[in-house]
Amino acid sequence: MIRIILDNGIHNLSMDKLAFGTGCFADYNDKDSYFLLMDRFFENFKTFDTARSYNEWLPDGKDISEHMLGEWMKIRNNRNNIVIVTKGGFPKNLKSKKDIINRITKEDLQYDIDTSLATLKTDYVDIFLLHRDDLSKPIEYIIPILQDFIKQGKTRFIGVSNWTSDRIAKAQEFIEKEKMVPLSISQCYFSLAESTPAKFDDETIVCINDYEYKWYETNKMPLMAYTSQAKGFFSKYNHVQLKQSEINRFVSDINIERAKRAKMLANEYSVSPTCIALAYLINNPVQTCAIIGPKNLSLLEDSISVKDVLLSKTQIDWLKGE
Repeated sequence: MIRIILDNGIHNLSMDKLAFGTGCFADYNDKDSYFLLMDRFFENFKTFDTARSYNEWLPDGKDISEHMLGEWMKIRNNRNNIVIVTKGGFPKNLKSKKDIINRITKEDLQYDIDTSLATLKTDYVDIFLLHRDDLSKPIEYIIPILQDFIKQGKTRFIGVSNWTSDRIAKAQEFIEKEKMVPLSISQCYFSLAESTPAKFDDETIVCINDYEYKWYETNKMPLMAYTSQAKGFFSKYNHVQLKQSEINRFVSDINIERAKRAKMLANEYSVSPTCIALAYLINNPVQTCAIIGPKNLSLLEDSISVKDVLLSKTQIDWLKGE
């Protein structure tokens, strides 16, 4: 499988096109099962996506994502063999939608990266992303904060999550003008199943549409895709298994047609339709690292099988309905 190569002029990094998303961790009592999942993933891939905010709204969710990853790395003694992607600057009260407070400030971001490093039990992360944007803050204020984290040795690469391509382009223009370290990677909702921020009931996220897609394809910026499998939509779109939130986000005529096509290709490759949805991303003209969040070994094995699925540009276009 072709890998994604990052080079910011100071560091270079080779990362997988499949990342284990620790947002699936929800209960400290399930430590053994989480370790088993990470062990199995690590046998094939080395990239792990995490964030301080993952599941913080759950009763037993505070810091669980980074904590479990940090504990696992310490016990397995494999920090130097994996790529860690984490994030900071998640708005306060975003999930409750009451008195939302943006946290893209120098103080909040410094607190986030320092806390993440302590929880992960490491001196640095490979990639640090801003989890959300704050349009009230100018690029000229935000970017120097990220530059400082590289100078401090706390991250090797910087990037953004849920920023529009227009905003990224402005940031890169400022960075080039000031001769700073560039943004190396972005993270957004990207899947064979189209969706929108409104369907997610979260206007702070960015979903890849035709306009965004063209920008990434043209500018060659690597993209990490969250909710890459659309919560299993491709395997259960015509079943009663879909939750109402999944129906709201993913059910449309376009996506149902794509799911039917994914099933046809799945039969051809002897894999699941969900695996084909992953293959759509991993083989995409846009350099994409698909983030998975398997809740059990069976789902993980299904995702890992994507490494043997090679799709052509013609098949990618056909899946989209082009």
